[in-house]
Amino acid sequence: MRCRLCLLLVFGLMLGLAGPVQAQEQQSRFGLGIQVLGSTAGDNLGPGLHFRASTPLNPDVSLAIGSGLTGYIFQGRDDAAFALDPKVSAIVSFSTNNTQATYALGGVGAYVPFGDIDTESGPTFNLGIGRAWLLRESSVFFELNPGLLVGEESTTLVVPLRVGIIL
Repeated sequence: MRCRLCLLLVFGLMLGLAGPVQAQEQQSRFGLGIQVLGSTAGDNLGPGLHFRASTPLNPDVSLAIGSGLTGYIFQGRDDAAFALDPKVSAIVSFSTNNTQATYALGGVGAYVPFGDIDTESGPTFNLGIGRAWLLRESSVFFELNPGLLVGEESTTLVVPLRVGIIL
């Protein structure tokens, strides 16, 4: 039930970002990528998908909301587990030239595991870096966005590596 509520909240917030903002010069952008998420708790490592919607506040700063779904499937189907990681981030771009940009992103989110996993859920605090290369109407990106998962009894490092496309 808690996971469904989180999904509804995340998709509702993404839809809110999708509409144009009054006096906005640039349109919202959407990114879709694949990720590999690793955690220091229980040596979890798994592939997944990541979706993000961002709205520019000015030419260098954007506000983004996104979520990833990771499957810890390398131990077999019987021991498989999944994790949802919604987050809200600020993205600051440092343009190097017209065809590529380096950016820093930081924000807050949550880590919600479900299935056969011993990692606890909790809030996350993220700070990362990425690089985007302009194609024609879209961009390709690579980013590293590690975060601290604050649980009831311990703090855990969660490290996603992402590659994808921004539309």
